[in-house]
Amino acid sequence: MKIKLALIMLLWALPNFAQLDGLWYTNFTVFGNANSIQLEVLDTLGERQCLLTDMHTNAYQTVKMEQVLVSDSSISFAWKQINLVFKGNYDALGDSISGTMLQSGTSWPVNFVREKRALIPPYRPQEPTGEITYSAEEITIKNGDIQLGATLTLPQIGAENCPIVVLASGSGPQDRNSELAGHKPFLVIADYLAKNGIGCLRFDDRGTGSSTGVYAQADLKDFASDVRACVSYLSSNARFDNNKIGLAGHSEGGMHVLMAAKRNKNVNFIIQLASVGTSGRDVLVEQQYLIPLKSGESEEQAKWNSETYAGIADIILRTSATTAIEPLNLFLDKHYDLAPASFKETTNLLVFKMNTILLFNTDWARQFLAFTTADYLANLRVPVLILQGGEDIQVPPISATNGFQKSAKTNHTMHVLDGLNHLFQRCTVCDVMEYGNLEETFSERALQIMIEWILSL
Repeated sequence: MKIKLALIMLLWALPNFAQLDGLWYTNFTVFGNANSIQLEVLDTLGERQCLLTDMHTNAYQTVKMEQVLVSDSSISFAWKQINLVFKGNYDALGDSISGTMLQSGTSWPVNFVREKRALIPPYRPQEPTGEITYSAEEITIKNGDIQLGATLTLPQIGAENCPIVVLASGSGPQDRNSELAGHKPFLVIADYLAKNGIGCLRFDDRGTGSSTGVYAQADLKDFASDVRACVSYLSSNARFDNNKIGLAGHSEGGMHVLMAAKRNKNVNFIIQLASVGTSGRDVLVEQQYLIPLKSGESEEQAKWNSETYAGIADIILRTSATTAIEPLNLFLDKHYDLAPASFKETTNLLVFKMNTILLFNTDWARQFLAFTTADYLANLRVPVLILQGGEDIQVPPISATNGFQKSAKTNHTMHVLDGLNHLFQRCTVCDVMEYGNLEETFSERALQIMIEWILSL
């Protein structure tokens, strides 16, 4: 009898992993993007496997996870290629797994359940809904072999002589809405402009949306030429003979705008939105200190990060594509040895070196780092509006405005808007990851300043 009772107790003590087997589903929003994921847990020859499937964007098909660990109440796995880790606990009934996903230092809650649930997109109250009260034309703009897909919005009244603003987006391939973190700031800007008597032309970056070309093969001069092609499209069309043409660039787009406006008699005004007021090198080094610090990294990590980028930039600026490899390798070897332990735990040396060289040993990077605002702004003779977010950690406002102030030789108006981040959202934490969590897409205060300034010209 005692033997039988002991056997029963032993069976009770064994973990019942089988309750984990089968399909699990989760929906979550991270960085403003809604995700719907299927997790399949299965037993293969006594070994637990976890398979992830993207059910919303189809960015990836079924992927086998690594480092799967299962205990009597917990489960964890990793996807090394994208530096993703999940750790969670499952309940005794086997109907939920509650845990946290971590990717590249950012974490968010994730709860898996047995039933599929409807995806809830993030709330974006500024995006236009219903019938619009202005015209929106789908157009194609030619720039040599490149064709840019674009949208031209014009107010219902006064379209024949209203100002028209060409919008230029920042770093990275973006569509005509400049979609980022679940927000569409250029759509919101175009809508607001059109409702206030101002036209707008916004376009898909090369290789994005309906535009042709390959984004990764383009450099700063190419992007500036795309802006210039938009100006030519308007200025060469008799339909727009009475319309003043302006350029508005956000972040790196501000560089594209200044380059496109140089010696361009068809540009009548310029708006710089969270744009570089000093140089590409200087803003890169400063942001690479502020971003990790604001994200909760240590002072040691932030300082190392900034010094590393400064060293990389200096090597790139004094070498060519063929002569940069050796000094970059030597520098990165040395600085990796000096890196904080937390960095080495998540990034190995080979990946660190490969990613750095692929990004920076390019024509785009050399032009970006060498770009100096004064070289362009000092030669302009058109009105310039400069707007900076007071909490911007990507293009810090103090150094940017000081640079603009020293460089501007023309009629310029400058505002630093307190409480706004790099995307001109009113922020709370004001780090990069908060962009997608905020409902506001673009500050109405900033929009109103733009409207009043344009109409006053």
